[in-house]
Amino acid sequence: MNAAESLPVTPAETLAGQKLSFPAALAGKSAVCVFGFSKEAGDRTKDWMARLNRDGVNAWSIASLEGAPGLVRGMIRASMRKGTPQPLLEHSLVMIKDEQAWRHALGVLDEKLPVVVVLDASGRTIWIHEGLFGDEAYRELRTRLTAVAGN
Repeated sequence: MNAAESLPVTPAETLAGQKLSFPAALAGKSAVCVFGFSKEAGDRTKDWMARLNRDGVNAWSIASLEGAPGLVRGMIRASMRKGTPQPLLEHSLVMIKDEQAWRHALGVLDEKLPVVVVLDASGRTIWIHEGLFGDEAYRELRTRLTAVAGN
């Protein structure tokens, strides 16, 4: 994605029940967003989120449920709430709109993999990584975050 290309702005809701506009609600400080566009990718975001939260990073998990049937979405949210530690509920978002726009903006190639995005304080995309958690990818993420913090 071209850094000048803007991200979609989508209504979302945290697992704690707060409605917000994403990513506009994150403006003001850098953030790491870990997207899941399928159940498999969503399950795989947990490794990223565990490490990011352990290291005190402003991290958000984003689950896109647009493709799930409307009647099933409530059950999926309830299951997600149950499987998410209480302190992380406010940083766990559910989106039910604009999935194709997000997939395009993030350059998603494999919906079974999480997509990790570093945003600066103005909401500009600094780095995108599609893949499983790994030490090399995490080092690159930390390098990008350090650079953003220094600016």
